Formats: sequence, C-alpha cells, structure tokens
Amino acid sequence: MFLSRLILAAVFVLSACTHLTKTPVNESSLLTDKVVPLPPHKRTPAAEELDWWAANERQVKSAVCRLKLPVTTEEIQRYYKNLPVEDGYEAGTHEVAGVVLNNERPHLVLAFSRLLTLGRESASPEKVIKDFQKEFKIGPGCDKALCAAQKIFGADVGPQMLYLMDRFDVNTSPYSFTSASLFTAGEIADVIRTFELVKPDQLPFGFNKQLIKFKRGYTRASYGNDGGKVLANASIELFDSWSEQSSIMRQYTLYHEIAHNHSDNQFSDYDRSVTWLELSNWKESKAGGFEVEKKKALQGHPFVSRYGESNPFEDFAESVTAYRFSPNLLKKKSAEKYNLIKYLVHDGQEYTSSKNCGDTGVSKKFQKEIDRDDGLTNTDKERVLKACRQPFYQTLLGHMPVSFFDSCVNYEATQIWAKQNGSRYPDLVPQALFDPKLRVSTLKFTKLRSELATALQPELTDWILDSVQTFAYQLRSDMNNAEYCDVWAQLNRKVYPDIDRDNKWRYNGIFVSHDYSPKAGAARGICLDLAAGFVPTSKSTLSTVKSWIKETGHISTQGPLKERGISRETLLKYITDRTNVTVR
Repeated sequence: MFLSRLILAAVFVLSACTHLTKTPVNESSLLTDKVVPLPPHKRTPAAEELDWWAANERQVKSAVCRLKLPVTTEEIQRYYKNLPVEDGYEAGTHEVAGVVLNNERPHLVLAFSRLLTLGRESASPEKVIKDFQKEFKIGPGCDKALCAAQKIFGADVGPQMLYLMDRFDVNTSPYSFTSASLFTAGEIADVIRTFELVKPDQLPFGFNKQLIKFKRGYTRASYGNDGGKVLANASIELFDSWSEQSSIMRQYTLYHEIAHNHSDNQFSDYDRSVTWLELSNWKESKAGGFEVEKKKALQGHPFVSRYGESNPFEDFAESVTAYRFSPNLLKKKSAEKYNLIKYLVHDGQEYTSSKNCGDTGVSKKFQKEIDRDDGLTNTDKERVLKACRQPFYQTLLGHMPVSFFDSCVNYEATQIWAKQNGSRYPDLVPQALFDPKLRVSTLKFTKLRSELATALQPELTDWILDSVQTFAYQLRSDMNNAEYCDVWAQLNRKVYPDIDRDNKWRYNGIFVSHDYSPKAGAARGICLDLAAGFVPTSKSTLSTVKSWIKETGHISTQGPLKERGISRETLLKYITDRTNVTVR
C-alpha cells in the first residue's frame, strides 16, 4: 500500500499564498517584510474560475455536512445565553486592559483579553491602547465581554470576533497583530461560515491563531507586482482581493488557507513528505524550487486545478479543498491523493454524500480495538516502560504533571501498535493517529498505563531510598524537618537509571522534560510531605489534618530514614497516591 512509504522530511515551515504567481512565500520572512500600497490595475479573481480553482461557487454553496454556527449578533447573544455555565465558575471582578468585567465566564474573560493584547511578542499593531475603557468610554453598566467587545470593535463585529476567539482560538484583532485592519461584519461573517465547513475535531488548529484582514489598501512588498493578485496566505492574512470576492468564494479561499495549516504535523509538513512529492512527481531542486520534474508531473495530470500545479504546497491545499467541495474530481484525478487526505486529514470521513455526515472516524474504531485487546507483547511493554521511565520519575522528582507520563505511554504504544496493525487495517495511517497541535497520540492505552505505573511505583520507591542512603551519614535525629529534608535535596546529584534517550517521544513531543536528574526542591518536598504528613488525593479536604501515611509513628530504632515515619511502605503509598493510577 502506498501509504506505507510515508516518510516525512525534516521540519520546514512555509507559508503559501493564494494568488497567481508560482513562488511560495517563506513565513519567517513575513515578520520583517515591508508593507507597501497595492499596485494599480490589480486583478479581481472571477468567482467561476473552475480551471484555476478546484471547485466553483455552486459546489461550495451545496457542500454537504455544513454545520450551523451563530453568525449574527442576535444569534451569538442567544448562543451564550443558552450555554451552560462551566464547572468551577466563580463570580468575581476582572480587569482587562482597563475594562472591568463583573461575574463573567472565565473563558470569555480569556477570549476578550486575547483580543486586546499582542498575539506574538514581535507584533506591532497600528495603534497601541493601554486603557480600552477610557479610550472607548465604556461605562460601568457595560461589564460583560460581549458588551465591551461591541463598544471596542462594533455592534456586529465585536460579538463575532469574541465568538471566534472563544470557540476556535482564532484571533482577528487589529490590536494583536502587525498590519491588521478591522473586519467588516460581512467579511467576518464569512470567516464564521468557513468554520461551518471544518470538522470540529480539526479545531482549533493553533493557539491564539492569527486570522486577520490585512491593512486595507496595502500588500506585502515581497509579492512585488503580484501584490494585487494575492488573495490570502497561510499565515492567515486576508488581502483586499479576498474582500472583493463573493461570499462563497471568500469561504473557498479561507478554507484553502486552512488546508495549508492541515499540512503542519508533528513529524514534518504533509506537503513536503516523500509520499506526497512522489504522487505528482515533484522534485526539489538544489535551489529549493519544484520545477525540475514539473513537466513530467503534468503528463499524468494528477492535479485538481491549475493553481494546484504551482508547487507541492498549493497542490496539497487544492487537493484538500477539492476533497471537501469536489471529492469526485479528486478521486478521478488521483485515487491515491484522495485516500491519503481521507485518512491523514479527515480521519476517514468522506463528503461524497450527506449520509457521511454522521461518521465518527476510524480512530474511534481503533480505540475500541485497543480497549478490548491492545495486543502488545511483554517485549513491547518493556520498550514503552523504558521510554517512559524518565517522565514517570519526573512526576515525583521534577515538578512535572503525571499527564506527561500518560502522554508518553500513549505516544510510544501507538507507534508500536500502528506498525503491528498496518496490514490488518488497510485504512490505518500512522500519522493520522497523532494530534497535529499537541503532538500527542489520539489513542489511549489505559490498561497499559496502569500496568506500567504499577511496575514503576516500587522501582522508584527503592531508587529514592537507595539514593538517599548515599547521604544517610548526614541525617541526625536532632535536626528539624527543614534541615533533615535539605539532605534529600542532594538527590539532584543523582541520575535516573536505565533511561532510553533515543525514543520518539523525547524528540517529537511537546510535553517533554529533558532533565535526567531530580530537582532539589521536588526531592525536598517529598521528604517534607512524608515527615509532616500529607493529604491523599482521595481525602483532599482541609479537615484531613492528621497524617494518613504516618502510621508507624516515631520509630527511633529503625535507622535515620524511618526516624520520621519515612519507610518503604509509606513512600510507596505516597508515590502511588501522587501518580494517581486508581482514578484514571
């Protein structure tokens, strides 16, 4: 099967742009790229350029499986009025850039604050405002995020911006990014309508993701004479030519840019993978272009549009867009591209009929199989244990959350499981099993996680006690607890045992710590918890003051470690409680 040849190249971030030229734009250059006025006689793209685009207005308008999202101010207000208050909500007052919000939902406070602050450190908005309440004369009666957003961004645009920020982590604010203008209500309505076409599982596709209307009347200097032809880029910046399109084709163009974002995953970019390049005979030259084998590629006509012939990146984005709006065209042009996108981007869901809209995706099918029997051998389990020993130790000795260990187990086990079951499941694409944003597996190996933690708990207990014995000569009965536990802090001079430093999780994961020795503070903290008594997670109420673990009391005859109630039994109970196996 061709997908088994999916070997991904080294990470290379490239931001393509939707226009008529054939030269991709490097995203890093956009940070220093100058902004220049649009050249005269700019071209306004026609809506029905079927040869240029992969789909026309009719196909986009009639696309199946379109969600219904609130677009107007009234609909957005109704949405939040009917939205249940989340668990843990506490009334209170929050001040955001001078704006006072009272008894507002925490997630709306966060969304509102992001719209008023820099989206990245290097951003230089056209106008910097320190006190939005004073600037926009927001009175005390306007103490909700929706109301304040209306005052700042407009009666219609404000709620739309807040909704996009809150629901999809998409930031459209001119106060957050460089060279950004305020959207009109009609423009941002089409942004929301575009998200009606995206699977919920694929969002958000970034943290505080930029999606801006580029400064009106201007373009980027690097586009040269083509500046007036550029509609948008994958950064995502929407130019004046995008605004001049029809509502439907605005949605098409933005979906195309979202498709570029789908290519960015934890291994590399989909559109730079060896498999993708081979599908259309793309060949990268020493100069970095893809023109060498283009003539050969065109002979097979595996493209869905003329724009897709520009380079592999536009080929990918147009193919993903065709999969959504013109699936039969893509299937006819290249069944292999269709299948790759089907599993790599859409988790097996198709859009050939409205009957497909209820499909749950192949990953849920795989999860059921894993829950039933993961099929991992003892050798496989030992490999995962060795790979994830360090994050487990770091849970206790490195101030790391236990979820890092969970993520490691799931990640490493998924690598093994996918390799072993490739022939069993023709629709299994290993890369599709990993979240492209968090770089974690979408599959959960709950039984394996519990089994490995159970094995590691006594191992870690013995390693800590054996390591502390190295410094036992410094422990004295006349020390107070603080002095006593300062000796434990010297565990930071020890190195964790039998660590696999070459596992994939270490190199590819985000939730990773590269420390291989305990933190002094963490080791000291364990000692203090054990010496003074601690409250287990199962009994975590303030009234539980009496030590749950200090069952042996003061035993002065059993050596310096047990002198303060610290024994193997008590330490093991502590580690078991803190790694929280029983409740996961």
